[in-house]
Amino acid sequence: MCAKKKFVTTNPKLPIIKDNWLQNPLDERGLYCNLNEKSERGLKEVLQWQLGKKPHRLEKKVEQFCHTVNFNSHFLQNKSDGVVWLGHASFLLHIDGIRIVIDPIFWGISGLKRKTAMPCHPSEIKDVDVILLSHNHRDHADEKSMKLLCATNPTALILTGLQIGNLLRQWKIQNVIEEAGWYQQYSFRKLNIAYLPAKHWSRRFLWDLNEMLWGSFIIQGKNQSIYFGADSGYDAHFKEVGSLFGTIDIGILGCGAYKPEWFMSTSHKNPAEAVKAFNDTGAKVFIPMHIGTFDLSDEPLSEPFRLLKNYEEELKINGELKILDIGTTLFY
Repeated sequence: MCAKKKFVTTNPKLPIIKDNWLQNPLDERGLYCNLNEKSERGLKEVLQWQLGKKPHRLEKKVEQFCHTVNFNSHFLQNKSDGVVWLGHASFLLHIDGIRIVIDPIFWGISGLKRKTAMPCHPSEIKDVDVILLSHNHRDHADEKSMKLLCATNPTALILTGLQIGNLLRQWKIQNVIEEAGWYQQYSFRKLNIAYLPAKHWSRRFLWDLNEMLWGSFIIQGKNQSIYFGADSGYDAHFKEVGSLFGTIDIGILGCGAYKPEWFMSTSHKNPAEAVKAFNDTGAKVFIPMHIGTFDLSDEPLSEPFRLLKNYEEELKINGELKILDIGTTLFY
């Protein structure tokens, strides 16, 4: 019988910011796990989804939807603080003179085409100081995108979760990599960046389920704080973010890839759950993501946008909803 692999549960070089938190939990198999219920699905459930009824099949077939893309590279010359959506969960942030890229995905992945184009050529994204990588799924950690971004930004510091550095080194990436467990804080110049829980899972291949950690980020600058919720089902950690960090200026939260909900709800939020999660954090501005770029699930690509606009009044978003056009800067 093979011995269990042993995974690190914290980075001893980084501070832990939550009282009485010692290390990331591991499940009975010795693998990373969520704070509460598991998110991963088995082969039987995958087949049940794929072979089951598809009530939106016809609607998706005839739908001609493409979210607005502002094709330009002007935002790359901007030095003022702001956030630019690059599609899916990819963002370019400026905060306190520091340029950050989050979860860069510049092309199609694993046979899936992008439904919206990049606003500029990826090779134009330069002068990046920090790259945040939330987890190892292929629509967040893409080899081609990371290789290009790191080649054009060889001094950019990569901040990510435990064990993900091994994957990046397999890709021959030479940038400095710093890994963290949940509730651990990196520091970069004047910024404090914490790696926080998400309700999700990880896998690149059939044999590496939950061997690399997944998580979310909060970025705290002099005058702004930005929460990037990453991929996550709804859970209690959203309310905890608000209590741990106080005023959050911008909450970037996923609200796509949610149907069928019996299958997806442990990993992703539907728009109503995203509103609830945003309200839990107490953030001021809600930027939705993980929508409109890849066809990952059963809902039509346009549905999250429609629902969010309806929910703005019906569900009483406790803040300002900002559905960004791709390539347009929201200054703060």
